[in-house]
Amino acid sequence: MPRRHRLQTEEPAPPPRPPRAEAPLWALVPGADVRRVAGEKPYRCPGCEHEIRPGTWHLVVVPHDDVEARRHWHEGCWRIELNRTRGRPDRAT
Repeated sequence: MPRRHRLQTEEPAPPPRPPRAEAPLWALVPGADVRRVAGEKPYRCPGCEHEIRPGTWHLVVVPHDDVEARRHWHEGCWRIELNRTRGRPDRAT
């Protein structure tokens, strides 16, 4: 006797990610606003020159004196940049 096909119950979609969150404490630098975001479009990380895909959590660094100089960074790339520049935002962006 053939088996019956059972209707698959659809699982509810996971809730959408919040578009922004607070950055981890290690990522903060004086003179710049650092936010953790999951963007809706691709960005290019200045640390590794690779694409940050849409929906991927990453950091946005916005200098206080020049908001047009904001940059989107992978968290690991920003950590390397902070170590390289010792956390000085004037050299980090």
